[in-house]
Amino acid sequence: MCQCRRRDDSHSSTQWSEAISLSVSKNRNITVTQGGIYICEGVKGNHSFYRQRSRDATIEIIFSNKVVVTQQPNWPQIFSGETITLTCEVQGGETTEWTCEWRRPGFVLYRTNSKDWIFNVSESSSGGYMCRCRSRDDWFSSTQWSEAFTLSVSDKLTAKLTAGSTTIPVGGSVTVNCSVEPSGGWKYRWWRRTSDTPEAEFSTNNEENRDITVRQGGIYRCQGKRGNPSFYSHSSYEKTIEITFSNKVSVTQQPNWPLVFSGETITLTCEVQGGETTEWTCEWKRPGFVLQRTNSKAWTFIVSESSSGDYMCQCRRRDDWFSSTQWSEIFTLSVSVTVSSSSHLVLLIVGPVVGFILLILLVLLCFCRRSKGLFCSRRKASESSRNDGVNQTGGHEYGSPPQDVTATYAEINHQAKANRKNKERRSPAATNETVYSGIRSGAALDVDSAM
Repeated sequence: MCQCRRRDDSHSSTQWSEAISLSVSKNRNITVTQGGIYICEGVKGNHSFYRQRSRDATIEIIFSNKVVVTQQPNWPQIFSGETITLTCEVQGGETTEWTCEWRRPGFVLYRTNSKDWIFNVSESSSGGYMCRCRSRDDWFSSTQWSEAFTLSVSDKLTAKLTAGSTTIPVGGSVTVNCSVEPSGGWKYRWWRRTSDTPEAEFSTNNEENRDITVRQGGIYRCQGKRGNPSFYSHSSYEKTIEITFSNKVSVTQQPNWPLVFSGETITLTCEVQGGETTEWTCEWKRPGFVLQRTNSKAWTFIVSESSSGDYMCQCRRRDDWFSSTQWSEIFTLSVSVTVSSSSHLVLLIVGPVVGFILLILLVLLCFCRRSKGLFCSRRKASESSRNDGVNQTGGHEYGSPPQDVTATYAEINHQAKANRKNKERRSPAATNETVYSGIRSGAALDVDSAM
């Protein structure tokens, strides 16, 4: 039987309950599955002799199941600002509903209504963590404390951007890599800008985006992200990627004349082998300085003497100033001096005049030489005639037959002809024989002398 009184009023009580019989052997030892505050009371005999009840006994049940702490995401390195989940795992108590408490050495940190504790970490979060759990319907039943779990929190890292070989053929690509080391679970974001265009984010079909391929030069940067909600690393430093095309570059000249004169117009073309369909802007240089930039491969200009020298060219894609060819091999241009138009006119006038004067002088010289020879022969003939006439008695008339005069005249002619031939070697026959020719009268000789 039992009777109850109010704690605050000892004069108020219930009636006695109906009697129940207990067997001492059965109630001396009992089994319980819940913790709590327990008391007991003994009864003896049929007269319901009651012994004074026992003191309160608090029974706290400790489950022997092993308890461990796990972390999600399970990254080897955690950075300040990231969100993580610590879970208090009770081995063999997976179906039990728990409330758990967390502590670090010396103090309790946090109580949760589940096995999980989600929080944002900072550098001060580094250290050892322990947990234990209680049944939700029994605060006096708990697990043991877990072994210590060490959490290491680092300051936020900076992404690192690297690039592979930037010397590629036209149409090729450069591999660019972004990494946050030493850690995992990252996906990456990419940005590109140029000197003239603002920064723009771009993506590829690669979900992770750790390694990407680019076909344009420019100024690139990247950033890592991971977790949910997303946690971002520090952005990488900007990296300028300048692509150099490996295609051979050569200079050609049109018109392709072997000799170019000052004042002529020529076209030099920067030929990129394998890049015929690409739109280029090109620059031209001579040793020590850049001469000209063109919006195409061709450079048309008027040459002068100072244009002689060595030329080289390099081209860039019109849509990508950071992608260029190598410099071409040296092309040597030789420019010769030309005669001016006024000099041409002088030559056209003076040339024929000088030629005509020389021709006249030559004719006159020939005529003089011929006239001189004829004059000498006539003079000798005249002297001969006079000598013959002196030998005659009584005047200058010919006293001998005409044949003598003819023989004398023929001899004189022969000597004159010998003089005109510059004393050519004469044959013996010509020396001994008398040459006869036509007979001219004295009057004819006088007429010739007058001429």
